[in-house]
Amino acid sequence: MSALPAGPSLSIPSQDDTHGRIHALLAAVTTVLLEQQPGLAGFEDHRPQRDRSSGESWRGLETFCHVSALLASTGQPDGDNAQRALAAAHAVATARGMRRRSDSEVQGICGATWIDERGDLLDVVVGVRVAVRAISAPFLPGSLQPTRSTSPPTPISPVTPPPRLVR
Repeated sequence: MSALPAGPSLSIPSQDDTHGRIHALLAAVTTVLLEQQPGLAGFEDHRPQRDRSSGESWRGLETFCHVSALLASTGQPDGDNAQRALAAAHAVATARGMRRRSDSEVQGICGATWIDERGDLLDVVVGVRVAVRAISAPFLPGSLQPTRSTSPPTPISPVTPPPRLVR
């Protein structure tokens, strides 16, 4: 399954545009979750972010996808309000042109994913903690203004590898 845009595409986003878009999405979702449930206290990186090969190429150049850090709340969600938290994330996602892709509820853990036309994916899971992550649509690597992280807090993160020709 390809995450590249369907149909003929004349351009593909840059690394800077993609990282900025993912940062804005994560910041909006975590902000609304913290406003709705202050008991979450904050979000910290629990797995490092990375840019990895998308498995595709664009005009002969390898493309990458950005996998954000797994952001997990430092506090617990309020009582049985998992559906309220997912509704808040849904409002942010739909305001950004995303549509719900999946829902799950297993042993008290609720989750949902959203996707947009480009292929950006948002994943929110509510259990003992709330976890948020995003995976970008493919982009061309190479930055004029590298950012340290797409997470709302800014920990140190690895640099995207240079592009290579795909044959």
